[in-house]
Amino acid sequence: MRYISLDPPEEHSSYYSDYSKVDKKAKELLVQLRAAPDAEARKRIIDSNSKVWGSLKEWLLALSHQKCWFSEAKDCFSHWDVEHYRPKKSAKDLEGGEHDGYWWMAFDYRNFRICGNVGNRKKGTFFPLREGSRRITEPDGDLRFEDPLLLDPDDEDDPKLMSFNMEGREISNTYVHDEWEQFRVTYSVERYNLDFPPLMAKRKLIWQTCWQNIEGYLNELSTYQSDKSNVIAKHAFREKARNIRTMLKADQECSAVARACLLSTADPRLQGLLQSA
Repeated sequence: MRYISLDPPEEHSSYYSDYSKVDKKAKELLVQLRAAPDAEARKRIIDSNSKVWGSLKEWLLALSHQKCWFSEAKDCFSHWDVEHYRPKKSAKDLEGGEHDGYWWMAFDYRNFRICGNVGNRKKGTFFPLREGSRRITEPDGDLRFEDPLLLDPDDEDDPKLMSFNMEGREISNTYVHDEWEQFRVTYSVERYNLDFPPLMAKRKLIWQTCWQNIEGYLNELSTYQSDKSNVIAKHAFREKARNIRTMLKADQECSAVARACLLSTADPRLQGLLQSA
């Protein structure tokens, strides 16, 4: 998972027209939702206007370089869904108890995420909060009172809580010692189905490839530092550095895995690669 900002597209962007239409339609539908007599009427409005969030799929995919926002995968996490981070019609707590959904956010682009349907089906309408956290049930409520259990790729701090190991498993980052934050990682991996076997296999392969480049970089760098006339070694370690930097880029599949692999070495000679990626 990487942080993805949901700032609106600029007016000159090719996605601005779609965004503007959706934004206008969302405001019209919110008026209808507020006026609806009951929950069933609101659900009918939401169901009959599902194309609203679907029309922003291409823009949302462009923000993540055609990757799932949760898994960072392009093809092994199945087809793309426009997922509602806060469920639109009903929301389940940790024990599966049903609560009213966030119907007023059904057409709010700030609640949209791209998710492979392998993860989206497992997540379903679950949206647990921390025990004692106040659940917001009306459009005028302040969502800052909520403390969600599920990690959110649109929250700049959440992706930093996650890391990976050489087996391709998603784990808590080494600096995360708070029990609640550790539980958020564990639960998010389960609920988003981030231990899906083909996804773990892809991560494992990316880790191995990155590790091979790291070893090659360090070996050739040591050779060159021992003999500055060895220009072959100089070109070789620079090539390995380019390979690593490429794997770290936001448009690369599972780039957070490559970053975790690099950090796992704790080698100061590699820090410059992180800074320049």
